[in-house]
Parts: sequence; structure tokens; C-alpha cells
Amino acid sequence: MNTISEFLSYPFIQRALLASLMVGILCPFVGNFAVLRRMSFFSDAISHSAFAGIAVGALLGLDLSLSSIAVSIIIALLIAFLSEKTSLSNDTVIGIAFSGTIAAGMLIIGMLKGYKPDIFTFLFGDILAISHIDLLLLFAITILSIATLLIFSKPFLQITFNRELAKVEGVNVRLFEYLLFLIIAIVVTVSLKIIGMILVTSLLIVPAAAAKNLASSMKQLFGLSCAFGLISGLIGLMASVYLNTSSGPTIVLVSIGIFFLTLFKRRA
Repeated sequence: MNTISEFLSYPFIQRALLASLMVGILCPFVGNFAVLRRMSFFSDAISHSAFAGIAVGALLGLDLSLSSIAVSIIIALLIAFLSEKTSLSNDTVIGIAFSGTIAAGMLIIGMLKGYKPDIFTFLFGDILAISHIDLLLLFAITILSIATLLIFSKPFLQITFNRELAKVEGVNVRLFEYLLFLIIAIVVTVSLKIIGMILVTSLLIVPAAAAKNLASSMKQLFGLSCAFGLISGLIGLMASVYLNTSSGPTIVLVSIGIFFLTLFKRRA
């Protein structure tokens, strides 16, 4: 008990714990829409566009969090626009954005002088390096994203399950699709410092996929995915501190472990 009290007495651990709680709820909640709409490749593209934004920020001396969010939003809206206005499939447009942004990011990184430790924090994640400003930004994004999805849950679900029927019923499909793309882009980007660019899609997708194995209703799907996300974040964080491992990969591995448990439970 004394060990746990000592563990929780450090301010950086407290910030990390709060961040893991928020990301554990936020990513799976938003991830449900990504899973239902088969948008996991889109979230990958956004995480790589955030890498390009980080590179631009490092080159221009800007705040890396803000530059990554700005570029991610631009790319998300560009993907939505091209998917709507051209005859190209979503996968094709996302693939072009994916390869283009990672290439641009690598090119810019190669132009930078000296070692940039902040960039590697975003690449691999470091929840213990979360600052008060990062925490406030994450809190604001969590509240706004979940509130928006809850308030407009009906049209979001309508366009998820039947886009054409939603249009016939008078739903502004274009508005809500752009808004969903925007929310996913922002959520992926603000989670980078915690999970890392390489693994952030996993926390978005895996708890939602695990919940889908057990849920028999939409309410259960959202509830279970958030519960699995919370458990993954808390256990993964504590395990990473005690085992001296990277927090992002540890959290994701716990999440994948939960997924396989639900998969076996479903088949039992």
C-alpha cells in the first residue's frame, strides 16, 4: 500500500494517470465510429499527417502539438473533399494522403539540424512527459469530442449505417461526415504524445473491436469499449512504470490482450 501511495505522490505520475484515463475513454469512444465505418486506414493516414505537422513545426520553430493538429485537420478535410468530389475510392484518396504526408515529414526531418528529442516523443509516445498544458488540451478535446458525438449521435449513426437513407431522411450528410473526419483527426493527433504515432490507431481500434465481440447493443458497444480503454490505460501505465518499459506499447499490448480474451469469450 505504501508503494502505491508513493507511486501516486509524484506529479508526473498523477498527470500520466489522468492522461491515461482520458485517452482510455476518448480513443475507444471515437474509435467505435471508425470501426463501424471501417476507417482504421484513415486514422493511420492522420497519424502520419501529424508527423508531417510535427516536422513543419520543428522546422519553423512552432509548437509541435499545435502544428501537428493544424496539418492533421487540413489533411482530414482534404481527404473528405477529394472522396466526395472525385471518382476515386476512399482507400485510394487515403493511400495518397498516407504516402504523401509521411514522405513530406521524412523529407523535412532530414533538413533539420541536430537531435530533436521532442519529435521522438511524438513518434513513440511518452505518457510520463505529459505537461499541464498537454493535459488541459487533452481534457478540452475529450469533453468537446464526446459531447459532440453524444448530442448528434443519431445523425452520426445514421450516416454510419446507411448514408443514402440518411440523406433521404434529411440528414446533412456532408456536414456530419466532415465533422466526424475532423473529430477523428483531432483525437488521433492529441493522443500522439501518449501512445505515439506508430501505435495511436491501435488504441482507437482495438478496444472498440473487443467491445464489438461482446456487445449486443450500441449502448453496450460504447460502454464496453470505454471500459476496455480505461483498463488498458491504467494497467498499461502501471506495468510500464514497474517494468521500466515504454508506456505506449505496454498500453497497446494490454489492449490487445483484452481483445483476445473477448474473442475467446465470444467463441466459448
